[in-house]
Amino acid sequence: MAQNNELMFLNTGCFVCHSYVEHMKIISTLVLVLLLASSIAHSQGLVSGWMQGKGKTAAALNGFTEAYTRYYVGQQQTNNPQLGQITMSGVTLYLGAGITDWLDIVVNVPYVSASSTGGLWETVSGMQDLQAGLKIRPLSLYIDESRLDLIVGGVFTTPISNYVPDSPVTIGHQATGIDGRIVAQYTTNHGLFMMAGIGYMARGTVALDRGFVVDVPDAFESIGRIGWGSSLWYTDVWLQNVVAQSGTNIGPGVPFPSNAQSYTRVGATLAYRVFSEISVIVGAMGTLAARNVGHSTRFTLGVACDLPIWNGISL
Repeated sequence: MAQNNELMFLNTGCFVCHSYVEHMKIISTLVLVLLLASSIAHSQGLVSGWMQGKGKTAAALNGFTEAYTRYYVGQQQTNNPQLGQITMSGVTLYLGAGITDWLDIVVNVPYVSASSTGGLWETVSGMQDLQAGLKIRPLSLYIDESRLDLIVGGVFTTPISNYVPDSPVTIGHQATGIDGRIVAQYTTNHGLFMMAGIGYMARGTVALDRGFVVDVPDAFESIGRIGWGSSLWYTDVWLQNVVAQSGTNIGPGVPFPSNAQSYTRVGATLAYRVFSEISVIVGAMGTLAARNVGHSTRFTLGVACDLPIWNGISL
């Protein structure tokens, strides 16, 4: 073993190479922030394969724009001149704090605006849905100079403004819900990593202006990600699949929140650490196939910042 790979003993009782641990410290804050900063509604969840670390806090401000002219009625693509191009854009504020080495608190607050070029629909803008959750790492195994982490998490979602959900031009479903996710991630001492996760998104009911209440369908999610990070750079590619567990198809008189929204999307992320505590993030996403959603493309640009370290909590 090389001389700089001095062995050290962790509290887990595992011997790991010193260079590996230092490498993980370098890339973990960068990777964590950018993965979670891109977590906005109708996108990836707040539970990634990275933990913040005891006493470490990160904040990120992320802007995005997403647009489409074609959408899916059921699984059939179509377009509607009365809708034209629908654009959704906004900003999200993310905050993540490491309570211990195995417990994180995460919060995400988005401001979103949706508009149509068709001329028949008003622009809808406002605060969307607050997301707040916990991440727990019950298992972390060191295998030679690599690490395998298992992370579980739950996220509570609730609307924080009185936007109208029953419209083709809207910013959300106006439904309270709970997401549960399990993520496994394998990371090497060279910065390469592979992540796979599954989750279930449970949603409640929503009262419509029509005078009745409808169920917002639950959904099952699976996601895979491959990437690499260093002290300055981070990049990844990912594939996400969401399958509604019930619901209707878009049609005359059918409430929009009751529609079964499923999709398969692919995306990529690139980040660069500009200063010791500040990173710039760019990302792109495209829709491969879907049901009752737009065939959209999204672009993101954000800034992430590592906040001062505190003592955390001993549990």
